[in-house]
Amino acid sequence: MWEEHGLSFAGRPYRVFLQTIGQEPPAGWPVKLVLDGDQVFKRASEIARGEGVSQLLVGIGLPEPDASARIARRYFEMTDRAPASAIPLRPGTPSPETGGERLFAGFMRSRLLPWLHEEMRLDRSDIALFGHSLAGLFTLRSFLRADLPVTRFFAVDPSVWWNRHRIMAELDESIGHRRLVPSDDVRQVTILTAGRRLRGDLSLRESERLADLRGGPNGESFALSLFQAGHRFVRTEEWPDESHGSIIAPALRRFLHVP
Repeated sequence: MWEEHGLSFAGRPYRVFLQTIGQEPPAGWPVKLVLDGDQVFKRASEIARGEGVSQLLVGIGLPEPDASARIARRYFEMTDRAPASAIPLRPGTPSPETGGERLFAGFMRSRLLPWLHEEMRLDRSDIALFGHSLAGLFTLRSFLRADLPVTRFFAVDPSVWWNRHRIMAELDESIGHRRLVPSDDVRQVTILTAGRRLRGDLSLRESERLADLRGGPNGESFALSLFQAGHRFVRTEEWPDESHGSIIAPALRRFLHVP
């Protein structure tokens, strides 16, 4: 069974789930960091135990018991600041606070990872990060900034559309200013995208607005730009039979299977 811990950073509380799978390897535990742990850690744990690959599974979640409060805070933790006009909200829904992704990265870098190093013997050469949707966006941004000691990045249907595709501009800026030199970068990047996009619960007007905000470049576009710039360890796949929600379980299986 897994353990659950409460950690805080800059006065903000987080939930951390830990589970070791298999036997500790000689080099220490490979680390699998799973964002949105309060939502997906149980499923990740079941898959990891079934795969049987030795690893330390770490879920990072939020402690708010109310789902709407947790969703609102997730918007803040995973994103850069964006105007309300760039957020696909239904009429009458208040605009969430955004722009806290650097604070969340600070929690991972300065609080979570040092704590893990104190608790467990980790393999520093094998730390992987999994994020879906807005957490996938955070995963890509973490790759660009190289501010976390992560060696493998796994972004699942990432919200590249967020803030009018700001992440694509950041990719271009990182390469243009040589903050990122793709040909020298040995970190691995995997981007999975869902092929099924239609939602039957939206009105025509809502569907058109959603298509306008979320259309254009996506995760495959990010991967292609990175590959064309010379990165040798980026791969992308579109899974045509999966939707934005259904892709999570098979993506976790792919992520947790990689030794």
